Amino acid sequence: MRFLKYILLLLVGQVTLSQNTVTSEGALNKYLKTNGVLVIEFWAEWNDKNSCSFLKDLEDCNTVKADIGICTTLQEKYNIEVLPTLVVINNGVEICRFTANLLFKLNVEKKEVQAKIDSIIISKFE
Repeated sequence: MRFLKYILLLLVGQVTLSQNTVTSEGALNKYLKTNGVLVIEFWAEWNDKNSCSFLKDLEDCNTVKADIGICTTLQEKYNIEVLPTLVVINNGVEICRFTANLLFKLNVEKKEVQAKIDSIIISKFE
């Protein structure tokens, strides 16, 4: 019985950590249908140590991680050449993307991505 409790705790922890991770085109499409700014991090578990550490800290936008290690069609559809890649989308239209370098490390800071999000929001009032 104790062994079963440990397994359940491990499974619950995994589900909690992956709530904003999509593994299919259909799941990503649900996020794309929402209005406003969406930041997608395309990543794979094999490169988890280089994933975007500040994704959840971005303000005034929705965020989601798309696992292209599981759903390779996302890689083809969004022309992802290196991981991780951040794609900023506004109302379903890609605005910009930030890609990793040859060492698979993201070359962007939170303030740069946040500045892009802020400029999209401000442009709605001009």
